[in-house]
This record gives sequence, structure tokens and C-alpha cells, in this order.
Amino acid sequence: MIFIFLPFLLLAGIIENNISKVYKEIYPNIKIENIVIKNYHNQKIDSIDVSNINPKKNSGTIKINNHYIFYRLNAKIKVLKSTQTINKDNLIDSSNSKLIWINFKNFYSYPLTTYTNKVAKMYIPKNRIIYEYMLQDKNIINKGQIINIVSKSGGIEIIFKAKALQNAKAGDTIKVKKNKQIFFVTIDKNGNGRL
Repeated sequence: MIFIFLPFLLLAGIIENNISKVYKEIYPNIKIENIVIKNYHNQKIDSIDVSNINPKKNSGTIKINNHYIFYRLNAKIKVLKSTQTINKDNLIDSSNSKLIWINFKNFYSYPLTTYTNKVAKMYIPKNRIIYEYMLQDKNIINKGQIINIVSKSGGIEIIFKAKALQNAKAGDTIKVKKNKQIFFVTIDKNGNGRL
């Protein structure tokens, strides 16, 4: 009897390792309790295809030797949860959120698993899991701010100041005003406008 079950356990371990590797790439802090594998018959494994795995879901299918095998993941994951209401454009940090362990479930967007230098894209209520879709890059230019505009032609570079007419992140194209003239500039990572 032992010889019948031993190969299955060894092969199941190979399957579980391939599945857990996909989840650990996305969620480095995930604690996998177990992986339930169904529809798998003890057979030699020639190939394992994990490309069908959706890391936002706790179950799915993988292909083993061109046969679909169902799996379910039981795990815990550390995610950010708001400890107070967070208004639009507020930085997400330890003053308004904390890392907590939750059961891994089906997510419609990736939950935040570490603090970033991003701000809230929208109002986030208290005690809410924080997801990537709720965040945006921090503005480096605010409407009304005076910024440097750099115009380069040939070997000559001209720098002048203008008023930003819009908020902007690095890479955004915005309107700026110099006297009565309006220009469109692209904001670089240093907060300068480029013509």
C-alpha cells in the first residue's frame, strides 16, 4: 500500500510547488496552508502548464500532460487595510492604514501588500482593503504652481517660468501659461515642463 500512495504524494508535491511559485511571485508574503488538487490521476508528469492561473483567484485549472486539473488554494495574505477614512490625493501610509493578515480569496483587483509612494485616487472608507485600482502616482506639479519650462533647439536650451494650469504627474502633458500665451508641455521626472 505504501508504494501505491508514495508516487502520488511526490507528484502532487511537484504540482503544488508549480502552483505556489506563481502566487509567490505576485504575493511574496503569502502563507499557503494547502493546495487541493482534483481530477488528477497518478501518472507520469511530462509537462505542467501554469499559464491559466489567475493570481487574483484562489482556484482554477492547470494543464498536466495536456489534461486540465482543478486546484483550490487555501492561504493567508498580508494586505493593507484603511484604519481611517482616506481622502482623494492623500498618501497611503502607516498613519491611515495597517498591514493585516486575511484569508486569500478571489480579488477583483490586486490588493496592496506593501506601502508605496502612491496616493488615493478616490475616497477610501475606514476598514477597507486597499486595492491597486484605488491608487495613483503622486502629483509632482499642482495647478497654479510656477514651473520651469525647457525649450531645446539644436545646441541651445532656453529656460523660462510659467504657471501650471493643471495638476500633473511625470510624463503627463499639461497646459501652462506665460503672460497671455498658453503652451502644452510634457512634465519630466524632475517637475520641469518640456516643449
